[in-house]
Amino acid sequence: MCGICFCLHTQPNVAPIDYTPLNARGPDFQKQYGPIALTPDLYVTFAVSVLSIRGFKQEQPFVDDDGNILIYNGEIYEAPFQIKESDNDGVLLFEHFKQCSTDMDICQLISQLEGCFAFIYYQKQTNCLYYGRDRLGRRSLMYSMIDDNQSNLKMILTSVRLQQFSYTELDSSILHKLSVKSTNSTFQIDTISYVKPTIDIISSEPPDALLTELENDSVFQNISTTFLNQLQAAVRRRLANLPTLCRRCKRSTDGTLRPENGCPHPKLAILFSGGIDSSVLTALADRILPSNEPIDLLNVSFFSDVRAPPPADRQTGLQALTELNPARQWNFVQIDVDVNELRHYRENVIKTVIYPCSTVLDDSIGSALWFAARGSGKLHPVNTVYESTAEVLLSGLGADEQLAGYSRHRSTFQAHGWKGLENELEMEINRISKRNLGRDDRVISSLGKEVRFPFLDERLVNYLRSVPIWYKADLRLGRGIGEKYLLRYIACHSLSLFQSSKYPKRAIQFGSRIAKLENRKEKASDQCARLTIDDED
Repeated sequence: MCGICFCLHTQPNVAPIDYTPLNARGPDFQKQYGPIALTPDLYVTFAVSVLSIRGFKQEQPFVDDDGNILIYNGEIYEAPFQIKESDNDGVLLFEHFKQCSTDMDICQLISQLEGCFAFIYYQKQTNCLYYGRDRLGRRSLMYSMIDDNQSNLKMILTSVRLQQFSYTELDSSILHKLSVKSTNSTFQIDTISYVKPTIDIISSEPPDALLTELENDSVFQNISTTFLNQLQAAVRRRLANLPTLCRRCKRSTDGTLRPENGCPHPKLAILFSGGIDSSVLTALADRILPSNEPIDLLNVSFFSDVRAPPPADRQTGLQALTELNPARQWNFVQIDVDVNELRHYRENVIKTVIYPCSTVLDDSIGSALWFAARGSGKLHPVNTVYESTAEVLLSGLGADEQLAGYSRHRSTFQAHGWKGLENELEMEINRISKRNLGRDDRVISSLGKEVRFPFLDERLVNYLRSVPIWYKADLRLGRGIGEKYLLRYIACHSLSLFQSSKYPKRAIQFGSRIAKLENRKEKASDQCARLTIDDED
């Protein structure tokens, strides 16, 4: 995980900027590079912070003798070029950027990448800046256009909010190109749509029979087998390049992240409610990682009264723990947060990284994710103080959006049938970058950690798009059965998660009990006064 930024300014010395939020994303290395003169009156300065995960500890920006520059944040799992587990994907991407001579060359290159990333590339020959996010928007990038006569700043593009300017999240479906006019030192921004993959839809008509009656049907069996294989491959891709050192031991090395004899501490943590999504990811991670690797399970709860019974996610988390492989060391981390601690960290950290998201729902989910990802709590059952040493986290985000897991999907199905539900799920994926992913990336990365989303693997997403909705969910069936039916089926029949496969959907804000903790009258869609940050005009 990294923080990346460029500032466009009208004088050689850029106005002072506090890069603290950017640097928090990359604790291993920070640097400012520039200014680079685009015209006699227009300059660009780059800033980057690096969290090294794969290959060797690698400084940025990437700069060559011709003056090309790349700053890059993310993980590339598949590409039109070979990437080994020990390779630094940023180095390889830079080499292939330099082979691009046209806008479409760059657009084609980015369109073929599979992974979660954001980038800023300066092409010296054309004096242009190209920038963007992966097509699903799993890494944050946002911009501010500045019209202030008191400042020499004209534009900031950054992973996280810097200064008190107003920002907008960058559209993840398009490549952006900033070019300058040397005659009058102005600039313009053009966009090019990424190339969308072709998806062959499985031919089928809506069945009269319930999905429970079609489990032995050859079509459903093929779909469930392929789904399991695709999901397991998605998890494997996200675990293949884990460092062999935890974040604490990494600090004392000579730069290698994968020494042959690694440390015995956890390198992976899972955001673990005990629900179907996180339980399936945990069972698949258990299949993939060596049996001697411990894994942290991060379970967060909020309390206004310490005498209150544990919230639902704590109960389901502990129940799900009993279904996991007993031969592995599972560190079940009980993260208990009271109102005072919540208010302190929201005011000093969380509201800055949630921005520009601003609803009550953003506050609840963002705050819950921040405390869970921090990983500070007590180990079950010994109740000793514990802090997770893992820098890589897995999240189950994306399962509900693709497999009809939310209660609103049931309402849509009842009102508009299969076609309405299908359209609703397509809309969910198209808006997930602005609704969820940018926020979640900023929140978790502010802790110097990286979150990965197996359910949002490109190959898995494209496969699920090819599967008719009536093979993925059947909302004619009750809660805890019909929603995410396909996922529940493989959990029960392939992963032996007999109890976890039956839990109904419970959103993190309710399962952790953060919702209504401070104000029982507010609605999720309301603007949240607790997140208010004053913008400079």
